[in-house]
Amino acid sequence: MLFRPFRLGTWLKMGLIGLLGGGVATFSSNFNFRAPVFPPHGNMPNDPVAEIQNAIRSVHLADYFHLIVIVIAVLAAVAMVFLYLFCRFRFVLFDSVISGQAEVGRGWSRYAGQANRYFGFWLLYRLVAFAVMVLIVGLPLWHAYQRGAFSGDNSLMNLFETLASVALGAFAAAIILAIISTLTKDFIMPIMALDDLALGDAWSALWRVIASEPGAWFGYMCLKAVCALGAGIALAIGGLIAMIPAFFIIGIPVGLLVFVGITVTKLAGVGGIFFFALAALVAIAGIFCVYLLLIAPVTVFFASYAFYFFGGRYPKLGALLWPQPVNPSPVPQMVGIQPGV
Repeated sequence: MLFRPFRLGTWLKMGLIGLLGGGVATFSSNFNFRAPVFPPHGNMPNDPVAEIQNAIRSVHLADYFHLIVIVIAVLAAVAMVFLYLFCRFRFVLFDSVISGQAEVGRGWSRYAGQANRYFGFWLLYRLVAFAVMVLIVGLPLWHAYQRGAFSGDNSLMNLFETLASVALGAFAAAIILAIISTLTKDFIMPIMALDDLALGDAWSALWRVIASEPGAWFGYMCLKAVCALGAGIALAIGGLIAMIPAFFIIGIPVGLLVFVGITVTKLAGVGGIFFFALAALVAIAGIFCVYLLLIAPVTVFFASYAFYFFGGRYPKLGALLWPQPVNPSPVPQMVGIQPGV
């Protein structure tokens, strides 16, 4: 799909589809079960560690409660927008990989009804996941807040200790939610796309397939975690390698714009701000394009891995992945011509 033939536009488009459609699987184990311990240097004069420690202890989280609520509300609204785009572009990703053509409009319009129902499920899923995390993490934090643990000195240390006490339960809940999320993204979506089933019927159909061979599905989940870890390492290495040519390709126009901005500033005062802003936009756009190019093959790989695994167990999907050749109809003979003559 990406090399027949190689087109820069196809790579950029598939990177964008994968970015919005959740096509890049990542593996992370950044869970910290221990609260940070600061070294006992508090008695030393002008000790920078002691100054940082005192600054952290002087922060009273209760004074910023209303600001924290506003920030959370804004982030929730932005998350809703991206959740809707994720649901629409998940079907666009499916259509692009199955057809071998990176097209946004076709998948966007063809699966609009399914994507809207898909959005309803994900909205409910996020609410349930949020409720679970509130019970596991939020209630202990609220009880600590009521006890005044965040109002006095050392409030950040109390916060870290409270989080460490519930980290194991949060980790177990995150694993279960991740399994549900993976099954929904990789397998429920194709069933909805091809059979236009409701969510409940799609889950019932998928569960029957999983129950028939649980070992294969367990292997799929384990191998996907391994591949996600490998993809993360490959992206990190690829990013470092890609930054070398990108530094020159992006740096030359950015450097020219900065030079023009400095020149204009010296001649006309604040007139160079426009060129500085343009240089920043060019740099951001260039780095973003490099990132899209890096994640394009990862996007196609993980989507193909899921679809080809499921295609052997879902005949309608398998018919799209492995189309049977059409036997040509026999050519009628002309009147008067004998066979073999």
